[in-house]
Amino acid sequence: MKIEFLHTRLPLRARFIIAFFFYALAALLQVIMPMRVNLPIFALRATVLALLVIPLWFLKVKNFTNKPPGFKTPKAKAPAKNTGSGSGESWMPVTMADLDRFRDRLRATRKVKIPAFYYKGFGTGITVFFLFILFFLTVFILVFIGFNILRFFMIFEIYLLFFPFLWFGQIEKWEPPTINEKILALDPVLEAKLPEKLKLEVMLFFEGEKESQIPSDIRLMLAPGPSASEEVKNELLGAQFQVASNSGPEGSVPYLYAVFITKGQGKIWKSLNGIKAGRFITEGASSAEGDAVYGTVVLRLDTKSRSDGYHTKEGDVIELLALVIEALEILIV
Repeated sequence: MKIEFLHTRLPLRARFIIAFFFYALAALLQVIMPMRVNLPIFALRATVLALLVIPLWFLKVKNFTNKPPGFKTPKAKAPAKNTGSGSGESWMPVTMADLDRFRDRLRATRKVKIPAFYYKGFGTGITVFFLFILFFLTVFILVFIGFNILRFFMIFEIYLLFFPFLWFGQIEKWEPPTINEKILALDPVLEAKLPEKLKLEVMLFFEGEKESQIPSDIRLMLAPGPSASEEVKNELLGAQFQVASNSGPEGSVPYLYAVFITKGQGKIWKSLNGIKAGRFITEGASSAEGDAVYGTVVLRLDTKSRSDGYHTKEGDVIELLALVIEALEILIV
């Protein structure tokens, strides 16, 4: 990782020389000045503290993160109904190869081990410990030894010497929060061996500045393949797999469902409404654009039939995929 300092363009060696100069000056001032000049103790210690603060300006290092600049973390939303049309300027189709590269980067990020002292919590913990020691020493000194301001200055000086180590150059390991959970939920669909009659298409939603856009959402479309008849392809767009985030007892959990999308509400739309889905239920609806444009049938877990229906687990996803494949194969034949 490249070290980026926030102030001036001085090289690293020059910064260390400047810091060493001020630290050495602070040390000499404490040793020599009391012998040669009759300065008030408070003025002397305040000068020493100032000399220890100056190097911090030259040593200030930008924190490290894999988060692209300008990217705004999206707020997770779980809409009750979605037409699944994928409309929007930031929804873009990508190849499976592009998605695999992005998934590999997410896996690599999750596996990275960062020492504890690089996290912000380490500096916070040490600071809290420092304040505790300061409070303890204050009580101890006042009760058993008597007040001496020199001891308090010494503690602050030690803290300032370690300040760059505690607060500069920290590391933030960042993962796109929404899409990371959704890709994991969609893994059974992405890894499944699909019939030749069907093709899997990937749509990613990109957010952030133009130079640093990264995916923040994902949808998969299981669509009729080239062998499907023109009549089917003209009416049936496919089944889109979407993931919403629900709040479970232990945090956010994925709720995956499939949306069959048709042009209008013709024969295929009516056929999909009659799917016998076992633990799953079907909900037919038309898009906001009107019946003449799109019709949808949502296939999802029945949340009333079991207590954990709000959480779509791997077995549920596999069962849902099998139902979708069976329904599409019947239509395509």
